[in-house]
Amino acid sequence: MKFWQHWFEKRTQFNDLESMQQTLFACQFDLFCARLELQLAQMENISEQMPLFLEQLQQQLPLFFPVQAIMYCLVFCYPFTQECFIYHAQTQKMMRCDIELIQQTLLNDSSYMHQADQDAPQEITISSYQAKLLLTGQDILIWRLHTPLFSAELPSDSMRLLDQSLEQGLQIWLQQQHKLRSILLEERKEVAAELHDSIAQILGFLRLKSAQLHQQCKENTQYAALLDTSSELASYTHYAYQQTRELITASRLAYQELDFSSALKKVIQEFEHQSSISFELDNRIPQFKVTAKQAVQLLYIIRESLSNIVRHSHASVAQIRLEYLSSGELQICITDDGRGLDLNQKRSDSFGLEIMRERAERIGAELSFGANLPQGTCVLLKLDSYS
Repeated sequence: MKFWQHWFEKRTQFNDLESMQQTLFACQFDLFCARLELQLAQMENISEQMPLFLEQLQQQLPLFFPVQAIMYCLVFCYPFTQECFIYHAQTQKMMRCDIELIQQTLLNDSSYMHQADQDAPQEITISSYQAKLLLTGQDILIWRLHTPLFSAELPSDSMRLLDQSLEQGLQIWLQQQHKLRSILLEERKEVAAELHDSIAQILGFLRLKSAQLHQQCKENTQYAALLDTSSELASYTHYAYQQTRELITASRLAYQELDFSSALKKVIQEFEHQSSISFELDNRIPQFKVTAKQAVQLLYIIRESLSNIVRHSHASVAQIRLEYLSSGELQICITDDGRGLDLNQKRSDSFGLEIMRERAERIGAELSFGANLPQGTCVLLKLDSYS
Protein backbone atom coordinates (compact mmCIF):
# COMPACT_ATOMS: atom_id res chain seq x y z
CA MET A 1 0.00 0.00 0.00
CA LYS A 2 2.82 2.40 0.92
CA PHE A 3 4.51 1.59 -2.40
CA TRP A 4 1.49 2.58 -4.45
CA GLN A 5 0.97 5.69 -2.35
CA HIS A 6 4.58 6.69 -2.88
CA TRP A 7 4.29 5.97 -6.59
CA PHE A 8 1.14 8.05 -6.86
CA GLU A 9 2.79 11.03 -5.10
CA LYS A 10 5.79 10.85 -7.43
CA ARG A 11 3.50 10.58 -10.44
CA THR A 12 1.51 13.62 -9.30
CA GLN A 13 4.72 15.62 -8.84
CA PHE A 14 5.91 14.55 -12.28
CA ASN A 15 2.61 15.59 -13.86
CA ASP A 16 2.76 18.95 -12.08
CA LEU A 17 6.33 19.48 -13.31
CA GLU A 18 5.36 18.53 -16.86
CA SER A 19 2.36 20.86 -16.70
CA MET A 20 4.57 23.70 -15.47
CA GLN A 21 7.04 23.09 -18.28
CA GLN A 22 4.23 23.17 -20.85
CA THR A 23 2.86 26.37 -19.33
CA LEU A 24 6.33 27.94 -19.36
CA PHE A 25 6.83 26.87 -22.98
CA ALA A 26 3.46 28.36 -23.96
CA CYS A 27 4.30 31.66 -22.24
CA GLN A 28 7.69 31.81 -23.95
CA PHE A 29 6.11 31.20 -27.34
CA ASP A 30 3.43 33.83 -26.64
CA LEU A 31 6.18 36.31 -25.80
CA PHE A 32 8.08 35.35 -28.96
CA CYS A 33 4.96 35.97 -31.10
CA ALA A 34 4.27 39.27 -29.32
CA ARG A 35 7.80 40.45 -30.13
CA LEU A 36 7.31 39.50 -33.79
CA GLU A 37 4.07 41.50 -33.86
CA LEU A 38 5.81 44.54 -32.35
CA GLN A 39 8.73 44.32 -34.79
CA LEU A 40 6.35 44.27 -37.78
CA ALA A 41 4.30 47.17 -36.44
CA GLN A 42 7.43 49.32 -36.00
CA MET A 43 8.96 48.73 -39.44
CA GLU A 44 9.83 51.90 -41.35
CA ASN A 45 11.63 50.56 -44.42
CA ILE A 46 10.00 47.22 -45.11
CA SER A 47 12.14 46.38 -48.17
CA GLU A 48 15.31 46.47 -46.04
CA GLN A 49 13.95 45.29 -42.69
CA MET A 50 11.68 42.43 -43.79
CA PRO A 51 14.46 40.05 -44.97
CA LEU A 52 16.27 40.52 -41.65
CA PHE A 53 13.02 39.96 -39.77
CA LEU A 54 12.33 36.69 -41.60
CA GLU A 55 15.92 35.56 -41.09
CA GLN A 56 15.53 36.13 -37.35
CA LEU A 57 12.20 34.28 -37.39
CA GLN A 58 13.72 31.25 -39.09
CA GLN A 59 16.65 31.19 -36.67
CA GLN A 60 14.49 31.37 -33.55
CA LEU A 61 11.68 28.94 -34.42
CA PRO A 62 13.95 25.86 -33.97
CA LEU A 63 14.41 26.98 -30.34
CA PHE A 64 10.74 26.15 -29.76
CA PHE A 65 10.09 23.31 -32.19
CA PRO A 66 12.21 20.58 -33.84
CA VAL A 67 11.73 22.02 -37.32
CA GLN A 68 14.24 21.55 -40.11
CA ALA A 69 14.98 23.43 -43.34
CA ILE A 70 12.56 26.28 -42.67
CA MET A 71 11.61 28.43 -45.64
CA TYR A 72 9.24 31.15 -44.45
CA CYS A 73 8.26 34.05 -46.72
CA LEU A 74 5.78 36.91 -46.86
CA VAL A 75 4.31 37.94 -50.21
CA PHE A 76 2.88 41.42 -50.84
CA CYS A 77 0.48 41.52 -53.81
CA TYR A 78 -0.87 44.71 -55.42
CA PRO A 79 -3.63 43.59 -57.83
CA PHE A 80 -4.25 47.11 -59.18
CA THR A 81 -0.69 47.57 -60.43
CA GLN A 82 -0.12 43.82 -60.95
CA GLU A 83 2.98 43.84 -58.73
CA CYS A 84 4.06 41.05 -56.42
CA PHE A 85 7.00 41.23 -53.97
CA ILE A 86 8.34 38.12 -52.22
CA TYR A 87 10.25 38.73 -48.99
CA HIS A 88 12.46 35.94 -47.65
CA ALA A 89 15.55 35.56 -45.47
CA GLN A 90 18.78 36.88 -46.94
CA THR A 91 20.51 33.57 -46.21
CA GLN A 92 18.25 31.66 -48.60
CA LYS A 93 17.50 31.79 -52.29
CA MET A 94 14.44 30.80 -54.27
CA MET A 95 14.41 29.22 -57.71
CA ARG A 96 13.43 31.63 -60.46
CA CYS A 97 10.77 29.25 -61.80
CA ASP A 98 9.19 29.09 -58.32
CA ILE A 99 9.24 32.90 -58.00
CA GLU A 100 7.50 33.37 -61.35
CA LEU A 101 4.89 30.71 -60.53
CA ILE A 102 4.21 32.21 -57.09
CA GLN A 103 3.83 35.72 -58.49
CA GLN A 104 1.54 34.61 -61.28
CA THR A 105 -0.63 32.42 -59.03
CA LEU A 106 -1.03 34.88 -56.16
CA LEU A 107 -1.69 37.86 -58.43
CA ASN A 108 -4.47 35.95 -60.20
CA ASP A 109 -5.80 34.73 -56.88
CA SER A 110 -5.57 38.27 -55.49
CA SER A 111 -7.79 39.54 -58.30
CA TYR A 112 -10.31 36.86 -57.37
CA MET A 113 -10.16 37.72 -53.68
CA HIS A 114 -11.30 41.29 -54.32
CA GLN A 115 -14.55 39.92 -55.68
CA ALA A 116 -14.95 37.00 -53.28
CA ASP A 117 -15.67 36.80 -49.56
CA GLN A 118 -12.83 38.67 -47.87
CA ASP A 119 -13.32 36.76 -44.59
CA ALA A 120 -13.14 33.32 -46.15
CA PRO A 121 -9.87 31.57 -45.23
CA GLN A 122 -7.87 30.51 -48.24
CA GLU A 123 -4.83 28.28 -48.38
CA ILE A 124 -3.36 27.03 -51.63
CA THR A 125 -0.39 24.95 -52.72
CA ILE A 126 2.13 26.41 -55.16
CA SER A 127 4.94 24.15 -56.31
CA SER A 128 6.72 23.12 -53.08
CA TYR A 129 5.14 25.90 -51.00
CA GLN A 130 1.98 26.38 -48.98
CA ALA A 131 0.39 29.84 -49.18
CA LYS A 132 -2.23 31.30 -46.85
CA LEU A 133 -3.85 34.71 -47.11
CA LEU A 134 -3.02 36.63 -43.93
CA LEU A 135 -4.38 40.09 -44.61
CA THR A 136 -6.29 42.15 -47.17
CA GLY A 137 -5.99 45.92 -47.33
CA GLN A 138 -7.36 48.66 -49.52
CA ASP A 139 -4.94 47.92 -52.37
CA ILE A 140 -2.80 45.10 -51.02
CA LEU A 141 -3.02 41.42 -50.10
CA ILE A 142 -0.39 39.79 -47.90
CA TRP A 143 0.26 36.04 -48.00
CA ARG A 144 2.23 33.77 -45.70
CA LEU A 145 4.34 31.32 -47.70
CA HIS A 146 6.32 28.32 -46.41
CA THR A 147 7.23 24.73 -47.18
CA PRO A 148 4.56 22.10 -46.29
CA LEU A 149 7.17 20.26 -44.18
CA PHE A 150 7.33 23.27 -41.88
CA SER A 151 3.58 23.40 -41.16
CA ALA A 152 3.51 19.63 -40.61
CA GLU A 153 6.19 19.91 -37.91
CA LEU A 154 4.61 22.89 -36.16
CA PRO A 155 1.51 22.23 -33.96
CA SER A 156 -1.71 23.69 -35.40
CA ASP A 157 -2.35 25.88 -32.33
CA SER A 158 1.17 27.31 -32.54
CA MET A 159 0.82 27.86 -36.29
CA ARG A 160 -2.47 29.69 -35.73
CA LEU A 161 -0.93 31.89 -33.03
CA LEU A 162 2.04 32.70 -35.25
CA ASP A 163 -0.25 33.66 -38.13
CA GLN A 164 -2.38 35.83 -35.85
CA SER A 165 0.69 37.67 -34.55
CA LEU A 166 1.97 38.35 -38.06
CA GLU A 167 -1.48 39.46 -39.19
CA GLN A 168 -1.92 41.88 -36.27
CA GLY A 169 1.57 43.32 -36.69
CA LEU A 170 1.04 43.83 -40.44
CA GLN A 171 -2.38 45.36 -39.79
CA ILE A 172 -0.84 47.98 -37.49
CA TRP A 173 1.90 48.60 -40.06
CA LEU A 174 -0.70 49.13 -42.80
CA GLN A 175 -2.69 51.53 -40.61
CA GLN A 176 0.45 53.56 -39.92
CA GLN A 177 1.30 53.62 -43.63
CA HIS A 178 -2.20 54.84 -44.49
CA LYS A 179 -2.00 57.50 -41.79
CA LEU A 180 1.37 58.71 -43.08
CA ARG A 181 0.04 58.67 -46.63
CA SER A 182 -2.98 60.76 -45.62
CA ILE A 183 -0.71 63.37 -44.03
CA LEU A 184 1.46 63.54 -47.17
CA LEU A 185 -1.62 63.77 -49.38
CA GLU A 186 -2.97 66.74 -47.48
CA GLU A 187 0.37 68.54 -47.64
CA ARG A 188 0.63 67.95 -51.39
CA LYS A 189 -2.94 69.07 -51.96
CA GLU A 190 -2.16 72.31 -50.17
CA VAL A 191 0.99 72.82 -52.26
CA ALA A 192 -0.90 72.12 -55.51
CA ALA A 193 -3.72 74.46 -54.50
CA GLU A 194 -1.26 77.21 -53.60
CA LEU A 195 0.56 76.81 -56.92
CA HIS A 196 -2.70 76.91 -58.83
CA ASP A 197 -4.35 79.80 -56.98
CA SER A 198 -1.42 82.17 -56.73
CA ILE A 199 1.82 81.48 -58.58
CA ALA A 200 0.25 79.97 -61.70
CA GLN A 201 -2.14 82.89 -62.11
CA ILE A 202 0.62 85.46 -61.71
CA LEU A 203 2.87 83.64 -64.16
CA GLY A 204 -0.04 83.33 -66.57
CA PHE A 205 -0.46 87.11 -66.51
CA LEU A 206 3.31 87.69 -66.96
CA ARG A 207 3.38 85.19 -69.81
CA LEU A 208 0.62 87.06 -71.63
CA LYS A 209 2.17 90.50 -71.11
CA SER A 210 5.70 89.39 -72.04
CA ALA A 211 4.37 87.85 -75.25
CA GLN A 212 2.55 91.09 -76.10
CA LEU A 213 5.70 93.10 -75.36
CA HIS A 214 7.79 90.89 -77.61
CA GLN A 215 5.24 91.20 -80.42
CA GLN A 216 5.32 95.01 -80.16
CA CYS A 217 9.12 94.98 -80.31
CA LYS A 218 8.95 92.85 -83.48
CA GLU A 219 6.41 95.16 -85.14
CA ASN A 220 8.04 98.46 -84.17
CA THR A 221 11.53 99.09 -85.56
CA GLN A 222 12.33 101.71 -82.91
CA TYR A 223 12.35 98.88 -80.34
CA ALA A 224 14.68 96.68 -82.39
CA ALA A 225 17.40 96.98 -79.76
CA LEU A 226 15.06 95.40 -77.21
CA LEU A 227 14.09 92.49 -79.45
CA ASP A 228 16.57 89.97 -78.02
CA THR A 229 15.68 90.91 -74.46
CA SER A 230 11.94 90.74 -75.08
CA SER A 231 12.34 87.38 -76.82
CA GLU A 232 14.28 85.96 -73.90
CA LEU A 233 11.80 87.40 -71.41
CA ALA A 234 8.85 85.91 -73.29
CA SER A 235 10.56 82.52 -73.53
CA TYR A 236 11.47 82.39 -69.85
CA THR A 237 8.04 83.44 -68.60
CA HIS A 238 6.37 80.97 -70.96
CA TYR A 239 8.64 78.20 -69.73
CA ALA A 240 8.14 79.19 -66.08
CA TYR A 241 4.37 79.06 -66.57
CA GLN A 242 4.59 75.71 -68.33
CA GLN A 243 6.82 74.27 -65.59
CA THR A 244 4.43 75.47 -62.90
CA ARG A 245 1.48 73.85 -64.66
CA GLU A 246 3.46 70.61 -64.89
CA LEU A 247 4.38 70.83 -61.21
CA ILE A 248 0.69 71.18 -60.37
CA THR A 249 -0.10 68.12 -62.46
CA ALA A 250 2.77 66.17 -60.90
CA SER A 251 1.64 67.19 -57.40
CA ARG A 252 -1.86 65.98 -58.16
CA LEU A 253 -0.46 62.73 -59.47
CA ALA A 254 1.61 62.39 -56.32
CA TYR A 255 -1.32 62.77 -53.95
CA GLN A 256 -3.57 60.63 -56.12
CA GLU A 257 -1.05 57.77 -56.19
CA LEU A 258 2.14 57.67 -54.12
CA ASP A 259 3.39 54.44 -55.65
CA PHE A 260 6.24 55.29 -58.05
CA SER A 261 5.32 52.68 -60.66
CA SER A 262 1.70 53.80 -60.81
CA ALA A 263 2.63 57.50 -60.89
CA LEU A 264 5.06 56.82 -63.75
CA LYS A 265 2.38 55.02 -65.74
CA LYS A 266 0.02 57.97 -65.27
CA VAL A 267 2.72 60.41 -66.44
CA ILE A 268 3.25 58.36 -69.60
CA GLN A 269 -0.50 58.14 -70.22
CA GLU A 270 -0.75 61.91 -69.86
CA PHE A 271 1.80 62.52 -72.63
CA GLU A 272 0.25 59.83 -74.82
CA HIS A 273 -2.97 61.84 -74.77
CA GLN A 274 -1.09 65.00 -75.75
CA SER A 275 0.60 63.61 -78.85
CA SER A 276 0.58 60.91 -81.49
CA ILE A 277 3.88 59.48 -80.21
CA SER A 278 3.86 55.84 -79.10
CA PHE A 279 5.37 55.58 -75.60
CA GLU A 280 6.77 52.22 -74.47
CA LEU A 281 7.50 51.44 -70.81
CA ASP A 282 10.09 48.71 -70.20
CA ASN A 283 10.14 48.32 -66.42
CA ARG A 284 12.61 45.64 -65.35
CA ILE A 285 12.52 46.54 -61.65
CA PRO A 286 10.32 44.46 -59.33
CA GLN A 287 10.69 46.94 -56.49
CA PHE A 288 12.08 50.48 -56.40
CA LYS A 289 14.68 51.08 -53.71
CA VAL A 290 14.47 54.87 -53.72
CA THR A 291 13.45 57.40 -51.10
CA ALA A 292 10.39 59.64 -51.42
CA LYS A 293 12.65 62.61 -52.23
CA GLN A 294 14.42 60.66 -54.97
CA ALA A 295 11.12 59.40 -56.40
CA VAL A 296 9.72 62.94 -56.77
CA GLN A 297 12.85 64.24 -58.52
CA LEU A 298 12.96 61.20 -60.81
CA LEU A 299 9.34 61.80 -61.83
CA TYR A 300 10.10 65.45 -62.61
CA ILE A 301 13.15 64.52 -64.71
CA ILE A 302 11.16 61.92 -66.65
CA ARG A 303 8.31 64.40 -67.17
CA GLU A 304 10.69 67.01 -68.57
CA SER A 305 12.30 64.44 -70.88
CA LEU A 306 8.92 63.34 -72.24
CA SER A 307 7.85 66.96 -72.58
CA ASN A 308 10.95 67.68 -74.68
CA ILE A 309 10.20 64.66 -76.87
CA VAL A 310 6.63 65.84 -77.47
CA ARG A 311 7.60 69.45 -78.18
CA HIS A 312 10.85 69.14 -80.12
CA SER A 313 11.75 65.64 -81.30
CA HIS A 314 9.25 64.98 -84.14
CA ALA A 315 9.52 61.35 -83.02
CA SER A 316 7.07 58.54 -83.64
CA VAL A 317 8.25 56.19 -80.87
CA ALA A 318 9.73 56.82 -77.40
CA GLN A 319 10.85 54.28 -74.81
CA ILE A 320 11.36 54.52 -71.05
CA ARG A 321 13.48 51.67 -69.68
CA LEU A 322 14.16 51.14 -65.97
CA GLU A 323 16.62 48.54 -64.66
CA TYR A 324 19.16 47.80 -61.99
CA LEU A 325 22.77 47.45 -63.10
CA SER A 326 25.09 44.80 -61.70
CA SER A 327 26.71 47.58 -59.65
CA GLY A 328 23.41 48.12 -57.81
CA GLU A 329 22.70 51.43 -59.54
CA LEU A 330 19.26 52.32 -60.80
CA GLN A 331 19.40 53.23 -64.50
CA ILE A 332 16.65 55.06 -66.35
CA CYS A 333 17.05 55.36 -70.11
CA ILE A 334 14.66 57.52 -72.17
CA THR A 335 15.08 57.28 -75.95
CA ASP A 336 13.22 58.45 -79.04
CA ASP A 337 13.57 58.06 -82.81
CA GLY A 338 13.28 61.78 -83.56
CA ARG A 339 15.61 64.30 -85.12
CA GLY A 340 18.05 64.33 -82.19
CA LEU A 341 19.40 66.95 -79.86
CA ASP A 342 22.26 69.30 -80.71
CA LEU A 343 23.73 70.36 -77.37
CA ASN A 344 26.01 72.86 -79.11
CA GLN A 345 23.06 74.78 -80.53
CA LYS A 346 21.42 76.80 -77.76
CA ARG A 347 17.63 76.91 -77.87
CA SER A 348 15.48 79.54 -76.23
CA ASP A 349 14.36 76.96 -73.67
CA SER A 350 17.65 75.12 -73.19
CA PHE A 351 17.61 76.06 -69.51
CA GLY A 352 15.19 73.14 -69.12
CA LEU A 353 18.13 70.78 -69.53
CA GLU A 354 20.00 72.65 -66.81
CA ILE A 355 17.03 72.26 -64.48
CA MET A 356 17.05 68.53 -65.16
CA ARG A 357 20.75 68.39 -64.27
CA GLU A 358 20.11 70.34 -61.07
CA ARG A 359 17.35 67.93 -60.09
CA ALA A 360 19.68 64.99 -60.69
CA GLU A 361 22.40 66.59 -58.58
CA ARG A 362 19.96 67.07 -55.67
CA ILE A 363 19.59 63.30 -55.32
CA GLY A 364 23.17 62.38 -56.20
CA ALA A 365 22.30 61.07 -59.65
CA GLU A 366 24.33 61.24 -62.87
CA LEU A 367 22.47 62.61 -65.90
CA SER A 368 23.74 62.61 -69.49
CA PHE A 369 22.37 63.40 -72.96
CA GLY A 370 23.47 61.66 -76.11
CA ALA A 371 22.48 60.26 -79.48
CA ASN A 372 20.18 57.29 -79.89
CA LEU A 373 21.47 55.33 -82.85
CA PRO A 374 20.51 55.23 -85.63
CA GLN A 375 18.55 58.42 -84.84
CA GLY A 376 17.02 60.31 -81.99
CA THR A 377 18.06 61.27 -78.48
CA CYS A 378 19.00 59.26 -75.40
CA VAL A 379 18.61 60.65 -71.88
CA LEU A 380 20.48 58.45 -69.40
CA LEU A 381 20.18 58.72 -65.63
CA LYS A 382 22.07 56.63 -63.07
CA LEU A 383 21.33 56.67 -59.36
CA ASP A 384 22.83 54.78 -56.45
CA SER A 385 19.52 53.56 -55.02
CA TYR A 386 21.09 52.69 -51.68
CA SER A 387 22.37 56.22 -51.06
